[in-house]
Amino acid sequence: MLTENEVGQLLDIPEVSRIVHQLHQAFTEEETELRDISLHDFLSGVLLAPSVALAQVDGTTSLFEELSLNKKARRFSKGGFFLRHDPVVKMIILLQTRFQHWEQRFFQALKQILKTVVPEISSDYEQHNGDSTQPVTLFMNSSYILIRFLETFFLPEGEEISNKRRISYLEFQKITSIGEQLRLSKLGSFRNFVTTFEVK
Repeated sequence: MLTENEVGQLLDIPEVSRIVHQLHQAFTEEETELRDISLHDFLSGVLLAPSVALAQVDGTTSLFEELSLNKKARRFSKGGFFLRHDPVVKMIILLQTRFQHWEQRFFQALKQILKTVVPEISSDYEQHNGDSTQPVTLFMNSSYILIRFLETFFLPEGEEISNKRRISYLEFQKITSIGEQLRLSKLGSFRNFVTTFEVK
């Protein structure tokens, strides 16, 4: 998963900063209870949009899913919020009821960010890296930043990307749908990542 420092480094990229600033302005104008959220914490919430989408795929967010989302949120937050209300957690709570309103705009921003920073999307890098169903090859042939994004978007914190895992058919459909929206579905690395899921 991405770390707090890596989220900050993303914002140091001018094009990423521009994308986030524009969306942040629109978000804080509409969601006034979060008008003071920093760019860093806002980007952290946007990066969790795929995880929120997966948590809501069956219409409800379970307690386990909520705890998992909050754990990810606290990992990204700028500064310590052990005894204070974490702004990224607050954003995730808001998105539980407002996600449909923001989903497409968040995914559009993520697509632009990925195009800016992921070599496989921004160049012909992937054409030189053949498909493989071997997890170790998946890891070795993928850029570091792509692996970090895949972990952040689709996996619980601390889970290895090459591990096999069981998910529901609805979750599997949502992952492939998000992959298409974010222009990941044509990448051999993403297709190999999807093979690590076993549909219940």
